[in-house]
Amino acid sequence: MIDNLYQKAILKQAAAAVGHGILDNFDRKHITHNPLCGDKITVYLKLDGDKISHFSHETKACVLCQATASILGQCAMGETEQSLRIIHEEFKKNLAEKNLVDKKWPKDKWNLLNIFQPVSEHKNRHTCLTLPFEGIFHALNSEDT
Repeated sequence: MIDNLYQKAILKQAAAAVGHGILDNFDRKHITHNPLCGDKITVYLKLDGDKISHFSHETKACVLCQATASILGQCAMGETEQSLRIIHEEFKKNLAEKNLVDKKWPKDKWNLLNIFQPVSEHKNRHTCLTLPFEGIFHALNSEDT
């Protein structure tokens, strides 16, 4: 089961840790955690109007959560809360339907999420994948700095 979950593409994405670290002069910060598994992510955002201009994270979590945070480190810039919510809802839907193989996303950059197809078989791990999105949404809707 572990080999099925932690495939090379997922391990590579987690190791890349794109966006890892504390963002200087951030506008928003939020700490999100999953008490059931211990995953914890601190999200830092810099905003340009309603768009995310910079995103960083400190992720102390499983490889799955780390990989999603790294993908957000590559893809979140230029997105609004609304555009991210569309991606997030589509991601959750496709995980539940086990339909990430060759999924075409509204923007090609989000095709990176397709690496999580093997995880779709493990519903109890879906929260690991969506926690970084949740952190961004909480940060966008708080004045926490």
